[in-house]
Amino acid sequence: MLLEVLLFALPTPQESSAPPLAVDLPQQSQDAPAQLEEIVVTASAFADDPLDQPFAIDSLSQQWLRTRARTVAESLAQRPGVMVQKTAPGQSSPYLRGFTGFHTQLLIDGVRLNHAAMRSGPNQYWSTLDNLSVERLELVRGPGSVLYGSDAIGGTVNAVSQRAAIGGSEVQVDFGSFTRWASADNGWTQRLETAIHDGTQWGFLGGVTVSRYGDLSAGSGELPNTGYSQINADMRFDRYWDNDVEWTIAAQTVRQRNVPRTHKTVFAVPFHGTSVGKELRRDQDQTRDLYYSRLRWNDHKGMLSDGEITLSAQRHAEGRDRLRSGARRDLQGFELWDYGLTARFQSDFTDLGQWSWGAEIHRQNADSYRHNFVSGSYTGSAIQGAVGDNSTYDSAAIYLQDEVAVHEDFSLIPGVRASWFSLQSNRVANPAAGPAQIQVDESWTALTGGLRGVWYLQDNATAFVGLSQGFRAPNLSDLTSLDATSAVETPSTNLEPEHFLQFEVGTKGTNGRWAWQTSVYQTWINDMIVQSPTGSLIDGVPEVQKSNDGDGWMRGFEFDLSYALDDGFSLFSYGAWINGEVDQVTLPAGTTSREPMSRLAPMQATGGLRWTRDDQGVWCEAWVWAVDNQDRLALRDVTDSSRIPAGGTPGYTIVGVTAGMKVNQDATWTVSIDNLGDKDYRVHGSGLNGPGFNIITTWDVNF
Repeated sequence: MLLEVLLFALPTPQESSAPPLAVDLPQQSQDAPAQLEEIVVTASAFADDPLDQPFAIDSLSQQWLRTRARTVAESLAQRPGVMVQKTAPGQSSPYLRGFTGFHTQLLIDGVRLNHAAMRSGPNQYWSTLDNLSVERLELVRGPGSVLYGSDAIGGTVNAVSQRAAIGGSEVQVDFGSFTRWASADNGWTQRLETAIHDGTQWGFLGGVTVSRYGDLSAGSGELPNTGYSQINADMRFDRYWDNDVEWTIAAQTVRQRNVPRTHKTVFAVPFHGTSVGKELRRDQDQTRDLYYSRLRWNDHKGMLSDGEITLSAQRHAEGRDRLRSGARRDLQGFELWDYGLTARFQSDFTDLGQWSWGAEIHRQNADSYRHNFVSGSYTGSAIQGAVGDNSTYDSAAIYLQDEVAVHEDFSLIPGVRASWFSLQSNRVANPAAGPAQIQVDESWTALTGGLRGVWYLQDNATAFVGLSQGFRAPNLSDLTSLDATSAVETPSTNLEPEHFLQFEVGTKGTNGRWAWQTSVYQTWINDMIVQSPTGSLIDGVPEVQKSNDGDGWMRGFEFDLSYALDDGFSLFSYGAWINGEVDQVTLPAGTTSREPMSRLAPMQATGGLRWTRDDQGVWCEAWVWAVDNQDRLALRDVTDSSRIPAGGTPGYTIVGVTAGMKVNQDATWTVSIDNLGDKDYRVHGSGLNGPGFNIITTWDVNF
């Protein structure tokens, strides 16, 4: 399984040659088999060979997503350049090249999940996407602001959803059942889905996933108050025409209820001296609904050879129920609607290259609330909740990119994007002296560019180099947040955009028994919004102030290697090293010093041995995941005593085995044993420890 996600899943001679699924075409049924080349869409916005793309790319298969991973975020764990922080079991947040939260971009079929209320640090929003509804997960590491605009700094992840198979000449109905059980949290997940298609004319797929997780068992024992439940549902309808035109309508919904944030409560279990919270309860509800309609065409002529136009609407509602000492209780939340229109086009290759261009418009409306109670009696409502109430956030952008064949062995890809943002919030608590309530009205513009190149070293190997700008406009969380997570953020109304510039060089490909991808990068950071502890406590939580003082740098190295042995055996290894510093302010003195980036990922690597018998549909592998200690802490990390031990987070080594078999043409069974040594460990910056000895088994049946 681990080997299958290496780079772009190109098979080595002893590996399985089963064709991967293309994402711009429907999967073919058994009546109409098709051998499709491996492609990705996220790096260029259109289907392309990953070797042609001057980015470090991961493509995670459906098998990977359904074998060990519990959520989309957790499926990225151990990948090069990724650290998956876990504030709580339902609140996993990946760090991509040192960035998380709104410095990373999550797309669902190209539609942004990021919204204007998303926080800077680790957050729970990636956990609102059902990984069982995903056909493939594509990760493009590094800035992608030309194609995807604000937030695409550490990387861009695109979740390509499942669609119904097509083929044959008559209506066909299929059913599927997927079951997952894990011993560490006694977690059960059940998905039922149905697919209907009429030959090659149309296809419909719908599914429901129900999950129930108990309290997690770590190496040190049970972690109380960590269980929760979740339900997801999704549908997708695709209509195909003979002229390579297709129309898609899709919908997704998720409901999470009473997801605990335990490390802030009295139920927290200390790890190497971390503190125990004082709250009696802190539970969160999440609701996300996504609807979109897309018209797409391929392989036409002229400047509109390929294109897609997407209309989308997404609703995100969050609620928090917090119970504190003295019978104090507050209910806080927000509801945000995001309406979007995205148009992307691509031309044929001409003497001037292959042009890509497009436009994107979003309108976001947000309302927030906070109601206070004592001993069950209502005592009043605050001006706002986590973000400013009665708010709007508008954005518009256009982009242009060209791919020019400078030489038969070298292509150059320049691009530019012009962006505009406007924020208006009518009810914001005043952080300074004066009236209790203020309004915030700000706007920003940006012009960002990129220049990347690809050298074709041989038939199956390339080298790439890139210089890419990144840009992030302040959002509602930046300017109007009045929330207490690991720190109390007071509204900051004078913030400016953040700017990033990354240089990267790498190579990827296959040669004989070898497959590889490596990259080295340096990111220059300017005007990043940093949170500086004031030294004050509000209800026992450290207060922070925000400012654009964050100038600094980030650099790293990533590798992804595999070597095919004889008799179906293969070796694999991947890992990353990262380092970074940014200016931070010490308050109340106001002095500036260069300190490590917050929650900087430690050095880590994974290696293992895999054995595959394609003729029998059987495979197994053993792997070792080694993570160094992390004692380089930002000023804010030092105050985060409930998540980060004094002096830093200890390193660890985790060992596991995974096996699977195709029982018959319609059924697959897998079993994994993670953390064989029952090691008590914590991913740096997390609010709870990782699972202890954990047996994970899945059963996938189609009929």
